[in-house]
Amino acid sequence: MYFDPNEGVGAVARGAMSRRNFLAGAAVAATGAAMAGLAGCAPAAEDGKVGAAGDTADGAAAAGGAMDADSYFAKWSFEIPDEAIADDQIAETIEADIVVVGAGTGGLTVANAAAEEGAKVVLISASSKPISRGGSNHAVYSKYMEAMGIPRNDAMFFEKELQANGARVDTRKWYKYYNNSEAVMNWLIDIMEAAGYTTGIETPLPTFNNEEDSIYYVIGAHGWYDDEHPGMGMNQPLVVNELARRFEELSGTTIYYKNIARQLVRGDVPNGTEGRVTAVIAEREDGTYAKYVGSKAVVLATGDFSTNRQMMAKYAPQAVAYITPDQFDAPVDYDKELFYGGLYPGDGQKMGLWCGAAWQKAWPACPNGGGVKAGPMDGVIPFTGCAVNREGKRYCNEYGALGNMPFTTQMGCPGGVSYAIWDMNYAEQYGLPWINGSVPYGQDASMTPEEVVASWEPMVENGMFVKADTLEDLVAQLGLPETTLDEIAAYNADCEAGVDTQFHKNPKLMTPVAKAPFYGAASDTSFFLTILGGLRTDDEMRVCDEDDNPIEGLYNVGSMIGDMFYAQYTYMIPGFTYGANLTLSYLAGKFIVENE
Repeated sequence: MYFDPNEGVGAVARGAMSRRNFLAGAAVAATGAAMAGLAGCAPAAEDGKVGAAGDTADGAAAAGGAMDADSYFAKWSFEIPDEAIADDQIAETIEADIVVVGAGTGGLTVANAAAEEGAKVVLISASSKPISRGGSNHAVYSKYMEAMGIPRNDAMFFEKELQANGARVDTRKWYKYYNNSEAVMNWLIDIMEAAGYTTGIETPLPTFNNEEDSIYYVIGAHGWYDDEHPGMGMNQPLVVNELARRFEELSGTTIYYKNIARQLVRGDVPNGTEGRVTAVIAEREDGTYAKYVGSKAVVLATGDFSTNRQMMAKYAPQAVAYITPDQFDAPVDYDKELFYGGLYPGDGQKMGLWCGAAWQKAWPACPNGGGVKAGPMDGVIPFTGCAVNREGKRYCNEYGALGNMPFTTQMGCPGGVSYAIWDMNYAEQYGLPWINGSVPYGQDASMTPEEVVASWEPMVENGMFVKADTLEDLVAQLGLPETTLDEIAAYNADCEAGVDTQFHKNPKLMTPVAKAPFYGAASDTSFFLTILGGLRTDDEMRVCDEDDNPIEGLYNVGSMIGDMFYAQYTYMIPGFTYGANLTLSYLAGKFIVENE
């Protein structure tokens, strides 16, 4: 099973590859061990120090100190600004109308949108190149969707997703996206096709997902491909590389790579807390500092804060266990792309806090990632077999749980482990099609049962899947109790009766596990891509203070946008992160030129 959990369906829907192959090298430590690491993350007091237990937060924990409400709501060490960079440390000053910090999809889109209007734009980035991951870009409609006969996404679907977010997100941003994504996607389609790429829509998952009685989901994940880069869902490098090339052509400047933004200048003071934000000071590859002045605005597009242990402890404690522990202490790699286990240290978020920005209202911050179900049970793909926990008991509606897939295993199963059990009936699908999700919509994406079964065999050979001629042998190989056989028998009886008496799974998706050979897989792994959210942000992408007033001259876009997501990233709108990123970043670029 192979799909990009950040942006939607990837190469093969319903079974051709295991996510475990895709996630190789991104193992995540157990929850207990990761949470134990938080013991050294107590916040500093208001003066930047802790109490008598020690001179540092780590020292307080080591001395047996405990966090209480007063210490939690005091300043944490990451909220205390670094020593201000003095004027005599700055080797060069570069002036522009707008300074954009970050060469990902959001930063590049802002830069292009503003440069189109004639603004003088400078773009700096800590990375050595344009950065991307995945490749699904959602829009509620586009000229390509119109040409393919795909209907406009219904606004009520977005209302359902807003409800799933507990009404804790900023509805203005969601509907601003809904109302403008068509125009922005058409803009990007023109750019990419002029560069010689072909537009495509990711093939929707099996048709049941789009029937009227389905709780899932919408079509609209756009991508681009050519002969050298075939397939859908993984080609965002084509987008950012083209946007970077186009920006340099429009602006007549080169992107300043390997420039790590260190401090914002507000009121002409590094880390100042009053007045207008007018510049950002960056550390260059040679260790010198450059000051980039933006007379209209500074736009932060610096990514997430997932490898900042303290920020994660305060703002996203539910997701700390999903970060690979060594990523908290490893040197920062600003060129990380599709990496699972933690990305960036929150440079932009910290700089914003230091100059008076407020944190978003939604808490905790939203992770994109979590637990992975076993075997061919990824994404929003219906699983027609049986899923059990380590006690051999079914624990969910295997279809209905998919919308909450990332946390279902960890939160609902003892030990955070689940098992998928399936057979040849699953391969033959009872009329549900197998598709290759990398084939663009409108082309033949069908796969035969024989092709699907053949794709499982390498997983058996490398130990990811278990295969047996009898259920008894399969259960034994999985290490499950013998009572699992009774659970499977009960499930099979419900399948034959057409009624799931335990979890009320749709009868169309109930396939008895009864035809050899049998397959099984355990899932005790997790994936984590990014944390979404950060600084408080209004619907024009202006960064705001505690009174919700915009800080003059300061904007942020991309995964940094506050109150855009809550609780858990939605997989029901494939490509929503990039889609919203493109639309809101484009509009921000135009807004800055017209209003600053």
